Amino acid sequence: MSANENNSIISLDLHNHSIYSYDGKLTLDDFLENSAVDVFAVTDHNDFRFHENYSDGKTIYRIDTKWFITGEEIMTSDAGEVIGLFIKNKIEPHLPFSETLDEIKKQNGIVYLPHPYDLYRKGKPKLSVVKRYMHMVDIIEVFNAKYFTSFEVKMSYRLARKFNKMKGYGSDAHKRDDLGKGYVVLKYEPTKDINKEIFINLLKDEANIVETVEIRRNFFKTLLKRLR
Repeated sequence: MSANENNSIISLDLHNHSIYSYDGKLTLDDFLENSAVDVFAVTDHNDFRFHENYSDGKTIYRIDTKWFITGEEIMTSDAGEVIGLFIKNKIEPHLPFSETLDEIKKQNGIVYLPHPYDLYRKGKPKLSVVKRYMHMVDIIEVFNAKYFTSFEVKMSYRLARKFNKMKGYGSDAHKRDDLGKGYVVLKYEPTKDINKEIFINLLKDEANIVETVEIRRNFFKTLLKRLR
């Protein structure tokens, strides 16, 4: 459901990849033509060019009917991937996890821990390292549409509850068909502008959640595609 159809709600997808990710195929038009989501975080792998092209230096900006949050999914040297949201500039990959978090915070950004319990992904966070710096993590992704199993979702929710963190939802979309597979719909009273503080306050209070869309990847369909 779109905020354009009902201006008392807004839908938010915090994890997506454009053509500037090495494995991404999504163009600006793909985002603009999606009917399900109002706000996309574009979090390309070790790349910030999407936002350099479109953001005009803002960390949240509007193009046509959609809002975009700046972000980058950054590979660290010792703990897998982490996402910085609302950042102003590219953060170099392959730094230690602690230094990457420092760089995100220096930009007044938000630390978003993606797919913490992915069973198959090489870049999944190394929790033995991550947990030492959990005080610096702001949001834990409890649903990622690239998850195959309910176990992965369950454990991610459990981690967020254990450390009392905000819960994030992401499609982790790399192509058009992936968009709108993981997002949260929040109660929202329209204002003249949208900013980081508004979104953080909405996410902090789970009473604001109207619904979550959680469509997991199908293991057998994925396997068949890879075998073709």
